Amino acid sequence: MNHKEFIIGEVKEDDFSKLFTSVTKSTTSEDIYEHWDLKITAKIDVKSIKKQARGDIFYNENFHWIETMNVNGERGWLYGDADFFAFETIDYWIINDKLSLQKFIEDKTKDKVVGSLKDPYELYRRANRKDIVTKVKTLDLFYLAKQIIKKQL
Repeated sequence: MNHKEFIIGEVKEDDFSKLFTSVTKSTTSEDIYEHWDLKITAKIDVKSIKKQARGDIFYNENFHWIETMNVNGERGWLYGDADFFAFETIDYWIINDKLSLQKFIEDKTKDKVVGSLKDPYELYRRANRKDIVTKVKTLDLFYLAKQIIKKQL
């Protein structure tokens, strides 16, 4: 993650936290090792809209990246200490609980091998990295959502 993406992530966490009256932000250590950003009544890991490829000009709200293993070869944020994930779209925050999302991703990627990422639910590892990611359809995140929050624009 480059410095620019880090700053964008912090801005999105701040935007999301404004929806609540009582919020505790994670420490740098909690963010890195426990994989959560905000604690309201639960730990929430906020996921902003991302580009689908580094060279893309525009962000794509139709897919979100899911990290099952991080760059150190350890559990990815999907298996971190967050209770929920807040996925950003242009107009909404999609709130998914960890256990349901884990089961969904495990079912969708079962028997898949790590290779090139062409389609949703394929497993992908970047060259010279230990991470494993997949992309999920935002439509599926809406379907699995525990809550959908309209952004205050």
